[in-house]
This record gives sequence, C-alpha cells and structure tokens, in this order.
Amino acid sequence: MKRILSLILTFVLLLSFTACSGNFAQVDLKEPIALADDGIVKRDVFEKIKNENAIATFTGESGEMEYEWTIFGSDLKDTKDVNLSITLEKTEKGIKIKFSETEDFGFPALLSVHLNEKWKVDSATAYDGKDTVYSVSITGSKTSILNISVNKIVTECEILPDNEIQTENTPSTESSSNDNKQDNSETNKTDDYLSGVKDSDDRIYSDGQNKGKDKYETDPVPEGKPLPVEPEDQEVDKKKTYTCTFSIECSTILNNLKDLDPDKRELVPSNGVILAPTKVTFYEGESVFDVLQRVCKEKGIHMESSWTPIYNSAYIEGIHNLYEFDCGELSGWMYRVNGWYPNYGCSRYQLVDGEKVEFRYTCDLGKDVGCEWMAGS
Repeated sequence: MKRILSLILTFVLLLSFTACSGNFAQVDLKEPIALADDGIVKRDVFEKIKNENAIATFTGESGEMEYEWTIFGSDLKDTKDVNLSITLEKTEKGIKIKFSETEDFGFPALLSVHLNEKWKVDSATAYDGKDTVYSVSITGSKTSILNISVNKIVTECEILPDNEIQTENTPSTESSSNDNKQDNSETNKTDDYLSGVKDSDDRIYSDGQNKGKDKYETDPVPEGKPLPVEPEDQEVDKKKTYTCTFSIECSTILNNLKDLDPDKRELVPSNGVILAPTKVTFYEGESVFDVLQRVCKEKGIHMESSWTPIYNSAYIEGIHNLYEFDCGELSGWMYRVNGWYPNYGCSRYQLVDGEKVEFRYTCDLGKDVGCEWMAGS
C-alpha cells in the first residue's frame, strides 16, 4: 500500500512540476499564442518551434493597443526563457515601447504593433534617445501596423514617423538635360499628392485634364505624375547612366500568416525583407521592369512575369517564389516610386535619376501597403 501511495505521490509531483515549468507539447504553433500575464515564454516552447522549424506568433495587449511577435524556428539556436511582454504608450509624435526583457533574445524577432489610427507616412524609425535602433515598415488597411525587426533589446524606444510622403525629388545637376529647358512650374507645382519631379528629365507629366481611360485601360494619371511610356516607344541610351534605389519586401505576409500557403512559409524572411534598399545603376530610358529584371538576376532572386497585351505591360507574377494569391485571394505584388503607386504596369514607368523604387507584397489589394487609389476603389 505504501508503495502505491509513494508512486501516486511521485506522479502528482511530476504533474505539478510539469505544470509549473509549462507542458507545451500540446501547443498548436499554427495558431496565435496568447502571452501569459507575466509575458514569459518558456524555453520548451522555443525548442518546439525550433524542432518543428515552425513560424510562431505570440499576441499581447498594452492599454488599447495590441501587439504580436513572429518568431521563426530557423532563427533559433540556443534557447532560453524570454519575456515578450512590452508596454506601449502613445506620445505627442509617435509610440513609445518599453521592453520587459532586459537581455537580448539570442534570435531576431518581428514585433508588430497594431495602432488604432492610420499613419499617412511611408515608413518610421525607432529611436533610443538620438540613436536609431530599429527600422520600421508600415502596413495595415484601415489602421496602421508598425513592423519592427528586433535583433537587440533596449530599455525603451520611441517610434517616430519619417517625413511625409516625398513631395519633391529634384535629380542631381549631373543628370539634368540642359537642352530645351522650359518653365513647367504650373505643370509641376506640388501638393501632398504630387511627386514634384521637375523639368530635369524628358518625361511627360500629366496635367490632370484627361478624365478618361487610355486605349490600354489605364485610368487618368494624377496631375504632376509621369505619364506611361509604351515599351515600343522606349529609347534606351547606354551611354548615359544614372542611379536609383531598389527594394523588395513582403512584411504584410507576416501579419497574415494564417492565409499563407503552408508550402511557402519557409520562403518568407523573418523580417519580411527580400532586398534591402540598394543603390543600382540604370541606363537612360529604362523602365522599372528593366531594372527589376537585372537586379533580380544579379542578386539571385527569383522573379517571374508575364506579358498582358490588354494593358501593354509586363505583370509581375512572383518574386522570391512568392506569387499572387499565395497569401489570400487579394494578394500579389505592387510597386511604388517616390511614395506613389503608379496606376499602370512597371514596364511602362520610365525611370529618372535618384528615384526610390519599392516592390511590396500586398495581402489586401494594395490597401495594406498604403495604395491610396486602391483603398478608395
């Protein structure tokens, strides 16, 4: 009898120990995991994520704001208990984050802060005092989501919006044509919606007078924006070279992992960045599509496109083996130049010196990456 009681007591103690240390064998890593009140995630959980090479999401709340951590099993090496709770505070200019953990995690993690408002900016930056600690990408449809790649821990930081969407981009004097200068001040006057590229290139800009679609089903181009150049009219001069900045990212997928094709999970970078902003060289007269093809080939990034005759343009089907519809029926690739999403294909957009080109994956037909004309449709 004593032996039986001893075995029962031992079993009870083992159950108690398991409950205290956390038995996470039954944790479903395919579903978001709510953080405990103390915010601590046990080493056992990270081991499970690591062993299953899974992508796990942990959710929490601070005041009226929600946040989530996305952690990739492929990034985990040495594991330990980690406190993932944070405190969020709205400041006069941005959002302050206070971390409960005092030591580095030992692995990179994506922190997504869900705001209760829409920030009308391209990007933001996290500062510890005057020092930059994290770059921040902004996604979200009705409200903004701040996605922060956390690879080191600070006591606190403040996320501040970067400058408003760029309203003026004057190419350098070296790339400007001095021939046939004319006063385009009225055509190129700037407001919050205009890119403001002035008469230092040979592009033709919309005067805002056209109210109908062109023969390739393109809606009217907003005033002050470059009109499309048809590929058959493209004139490339390889004697003249300029530079622009190119980047490719898919951070919206990290906010919509439940909709992602399971076979594609391992393709998504843990910070959502496929190509960090990179200065590239192009020839005069080349299109965004021309440069995308060359950049992807040089960087070893997969890219697949198709020709769409009705729109007289190339269509980007997939980059980095992430295709349209891989993360929901409204998902696919879009491009943005100087903060504006052109309403025509990238093979019809003629680049000029100094422009900033971004290819971004959307999970909500452009609304979650700040495409204003798509959001209003």
